[in-house]
Amino acid sequence: MNKSLKKIFQNVLSLPTAPYHEDAVAAFIRAFARRRNIPIKTDPYGNLVLRYKNGNRPKSIALTAHMDHPGCEILGADGRDLTARWLGACDARHFPGGRITLISGEEEIPGKAASPLSDDKTFAVRAARPLPQPEGAFGYWRLKPVVFDGDLIRTKGADNLASCAAILGALDRLHRTKASADLWGVFTRAEEVGLLGAGGIVQAQTVPKRVPIIVLETSKALPGAEIGAGPVIRVGDAMSVFDPRVEYTIHSIAQGLRKKNRKFKFQRQLMSGGVCEATLYILYDMAVGALAFPLGNYHNMGKRWPAEEYISAFDAAGMVDLCAALALNPPFGETRSPVKKRLAASFKSRKKRLLE
Repeated sequence: MNKSLKKIFQNVLSLPTAPYHEDAVAAFIRAFARRRNIPIKTDPYGNLVLRYKNGNRPKSIALTAHMDHPGCEILGADGRDLTARWLGACDARHFPGGRITLISGEEEIPGKAASPLSDDKTFAVRAARPLPQPEGAFGYWRLKPVVFDGDLIRTKGADNLASCAAILGALDRLHRTKASADLWGVFTRAEEVGLLGAGGIVQAQTVPKRVPIIVLETSKALPGAEIGAGPVIRVGDAMSVFDPRVEYTIHSIAQGLRKKNRKFKFQRQLMSGGVCEATLYILYDMAVGALAFPLGNYHNMGKRWPAEEYISAFDAAGMVDLCAALALNPPFGETRSPVKKRLAASFKSRKKRLLE
């Protein structure tokens, strides 16, 4: 991973976030776009859309990732004693006792879960000091923001800030090289509480149906989708399989990258460790593919206490390589016609064997 890409991952993974509380991530993305003169807009649901467009490209592609990670929001405060609700997945063993970082205004305040998690996911929090702004305060497990440990990137929340960083890395590469491409970078909200931002994408038609949408995720490492063996072409999730036409093109492009660079690696797997936004898009008949980082300590679920999630820096660099290549050769764009012609020629040359 080169220095510029490492900086993007370091900056993004360090940002505070939780469902409905993606403001810091959104502000970083807006600043990123402004510095590079990449147009950016916000849809009615708070999702962000960047569009890098250079040259007369007949086809485009969208890469998308959600900006939130499981966390909590503060419902009430009485001095240092707080009432909170957990948003997203968690391990009930972490309550009480799990250490929490509380975000109140511009301040970070240490806290600790002070009661078991109730059926409605509410619990008590004891803060180190009273919150300066209880309204709008939120929190997440108190873990190291980001540490580069050999090939591993350990962080408070790779899911899904790592994918946000990868999309920004691809956009940065296209901008620096002035590449001819038409790439949409789509960043959604509140995925961890029911794919809500993706629902907004569908309702507002933020991304036109003609644009294939590739969902980037960090998904629990599984046999055949291992940390350090390259980014994963995700065929499906726990609920559905995705568009085989899009997946075929992604696979072809990945194979092309491997032929050009022997160090490039990729994997292909169903990745059934969770449900991602691609399933929702499939239900609305969109052209959908998916990529994933194999992830350790999924949703911070350590053996006993919350633990840093981790991904591979090698996988991260490979993910950016693959995303940039997809932008240059979008599904249903220039690569599809030659592939179709090769298959037709192969069939024509061999069809006599079928008729014998």
